Amino acid sequence: MDRLQFCMEELRRLAKETEDPDCVILAERAINDYLQNEIDALRAALERIGKAIDEEARKGQGEDWSLMVGYVQSCLEKLPGEIDEWQED
Repeated sequence: MDRLQFCMEELRRLAKETEDPDCVILAERAINDYLQNEIDALRAALERIGKAIDEEARKGQGEDWSLMVGYVQSCLEKLPGEIDEWQED
């Protein structure tokens, strides 16, 4: 079973148990668990593009890569941390 299907099965179960006081926390945890891999993949992709930009910038051919470096860095900074950090907010 893929991760999305597993998450949706858990959410379907929780949707039937809305009176459970832990329902919100469990639903958030299921969604966060699903999203964490997506965030990790995005973080890795941003790090790869950042490294490629840095390599181009080091070639020093009179180009200004600072806007691109800044944008990638700002994207990385906006990514949430680990799941535990999300649940503490």
